[in-house]
Amino acid sequence: MPHLSELQAKHVDDGVTIIGVTREDRNNSLEAVKKMTADKGDTMGFTVAWDDAGQTYADYMTAAGQNGIPTSFLVDREGKLAYIGHPSQMDIPIAMVAAGTWDPVEGPKEMKAMQNMRWEIMGGARSATKAQAEGLLEKLGEFSERWPDQAGSMAETHYQLLVAAERPDAAAPIGRRLVAAAVAAGDSMALNSLAWGIVDPQADPASRDLGLALHAATVASALTDNADPAILDTLARVHFGLGNLDRAIELQEKAVELAMADKAMRGMADGLEAALQEYLGARD
Repeated sequence: MPHLSELQAKHVDDGVTIIGVTREDRNNSLEAVKKMTADKGDTMGFTVAWDDAGQTYADYMTAAGQNGIPTSFLVDREGKLAYIGHPSQMDIPIAMVAAGTWDPVEGPKEMKAMQNMRWEIMGGARSATKAQAEGLLEKLGEFSERWPDQAGSMAETHYQLLVAAERPDAAAPIGRRLVAAAVAAGDSMALNSLAWGIVDPQADPASRDLGLALHAATVASALTDNADPAILDTLARVHFGLGNLDRAIELQEKAVELAMADKAMRGMADGLEAALQEYLGARD
């Protein structure tokens, strides 16, 4: 949402209109959407449309053979579909369509190359060793040089790689900027992602900024009224890393309770319970 708002503000004088489309399902209603847009305020600085009876979904998603969300459709000045892709990849084609320089044949090929390189770097960053992180940092430099407008979207990956490469002095200012931006935007999901990236037991980085993770996860939990099981799970993991076992157990117990009480969340309850047992075992 913050990214789409930034794109709308950047291209408002270029005749660009960004429309986020949503529709009714068992967890979504028109009333809920109205409340969310009002609560988000400037974080959603773009048009939000209600897809009555799913007709827009059928005309775009189904017609184009798309089934993953979020998916963006870029329509040019002539009303022709110029590009289909993830919202995070729209910076380049929007700018080129607005400037009249987009090539409908070569443009998608270039975007595909960017997407492949992006996923190679991001995928590797999740479990990179120190040596692998150094290699991926070099590749990230190539990526940023080739597609400078997309460099900002790789900031979190840049931070993860610097941590994995055991370069905390270089990682710290990037991490602080990422957290500060997410706090300013009230973006609990981004804060949770940043905090989990620091404490994720699968990543096992050599150095962790647990203070930054604690700040990010604490604010994320506050933004969600301390009622999001996934965020409480992250916050508990941070406290576990800090050695605050009682607090970790308290938070994890609440996360399990909330997940079990919500049908939509029960699928994650087993994982939350496993973490709780890990913490209880460490205390015993």
